[in-house]
Amino acid sequence: MSTHQLTGKSNKKPISQVLLLNCGIAGSLVFITTYLLFGFTTPHFDTLRDTISSLELVKNGWLQQANFILFGIFIIFFTIGLSKELIKSYNAILIIIFQFCVALGLIGDGIFVYEPMHTTCDIITFNSGLLVMLLFTWQFYKNSDWKGWIVYSIFSALLMMALLAAFGIANKNHGLAGLYERLAVLPRSIWSILLISKLLQGRTLKKTASN
Repeated sequence: MSTHQLTGKSNKKPISQVLLLNCGIAGSLVFITTYLLFGFTTPHFDTLRDTISSLELVKNGWLQQANFILFGIFIIFFTIGLSKELIKSYNAILIIIFQFCVALGLIGDGIFVYEPMHTTCDIITFNSGLLVMLLFTWQFYKNSDWKGWIVYSIFSALLMMALLAAFGIANKNHGLAGLYERLAVLPRSIWSILLISKLLQGRTLKKTASN
């Protein structure tokens, strides 16, 4: 029996909260769709080898710059919605801080096209995303509504790290860096979309004893 069934209360969310949470899904889908379509339609651009950020340096590269910035803005709105789902705790504060760091890193990627600032923003974005998933494991602890999500979150973080390591090696050796980078984006994006979907269905992130 879930938490909202035990309390007998409805977890129906106000429309403003629904919109804020949906920004997390919309942001991911718009970002991924945009860089894939832009890459496929850009002459001489190799999606398997060229990085997402290199789209900022091609003709009409402002499109990818805007894509990074828009994604960051979407994440800011999502983070505001997420903060309303978390009970006040030190762990929750850290989650919100690192979520904002993800957004700021993405916006920085759109503003700072050249090195070293661009790579710095990349590092902030990816590392903050990893930390958010790991911090969320505590939110799922002893909560029957989120059975299995501790393992899933850790697995997603480890998979993301492995793909980022593969990306770094491929990028240094002129290999399939673009492929590994695009794959590295997916574990966090899928994790976020599934998390948001569960929240929209009425699940709560409040820490409760298991049944």
